[in-house]
Amino acid sequence: MNKWYNNISDSEKRLLQIGTVLIGIALFWTLVFLPINKKIETKSQLQERLLGQLNEMKSFEISDFGYQTVSTEIIPDGTTFSSWVDQQMSVLGIQELVNRTEPIDNNTLVIWLSNVTFDQVIDWLQNIHKQYGIQVDQIDVNVTDSALGLTNIRMRLIK
Repeated sequence: MNKWYNNISDSEKRLLQIGTVLIGIALFWTLVFLPINKKIETKSQLQERLLGQLNEMKSFEISDFGYQTVSTEIIPDGTTFSSWVDQQMSVLGIQELVNRTEPIDNNTLVIWLSNVTFDQVIDWLQNIHKQYGIQVDQIDVNVTDSALGLTNIRMRLIK
């Protein structure tokens, strides 16, 4: 290879050196620069979307989210809190998605739901808060299918 290189003319050597540099730049561009640039752009878009969501959440007033009750109805006498919640979830059609319920006391209930539509649960929680004054003390949400809005939820309700 060295013998071949020494036998070519100076203009061919210069052309070979320029070609090597150009190929090196092209390889650097396609194998290093473009993937890094794409990753930075993706992270930037994600950050912008998350900041938009954060600003939207900050803009909600407490009354918009449903922390203030409009009129509180009373849970029927003779009905335990856990059975009342079961009835409410049956009406909503999510009773079959309940993995487990655990009453803590007469006024507190922990519920585990799997593959439930997030919007449906949040709307239900807002409605029972407005109508009955039921509050969500803790909630853990794990997304199982973001395209369909399916989540696994563990929440603690307080009467």
